[in-house]
Amino acid sequence: MENELKRIYSGSVINAEYIGSVLEDNNIQFLIRNFQEESLVAGWAANTIKGDASVFVFAKDYEKAMLLLDEIEASEMADEPEE
Repeated sequence: MENELKRIYSGSVINAEYIGSVLEDNNIQFLIRNFQEESLVAGWAANTIKGDASVFVFAKDYEKAMLLLDEIEASEMADEPEE
């Protein structure tokens, strides 16, 4: 089960790439699936509504990756201006 991949994010490609860079900085192996790019390579364009990309990590790194995502979300909320 250690080699099982678990999805930790689904959404925009830009956010997926950012999450990938955070995972890389923390020595966590990851896989980004860019569904729009995959469909173009296959010869047709997908109409992706839910998200253009997903980020996956190995099951053994899932907890650590989710903690990092929580930190990212907390720091983004702290940076948002109050209304």
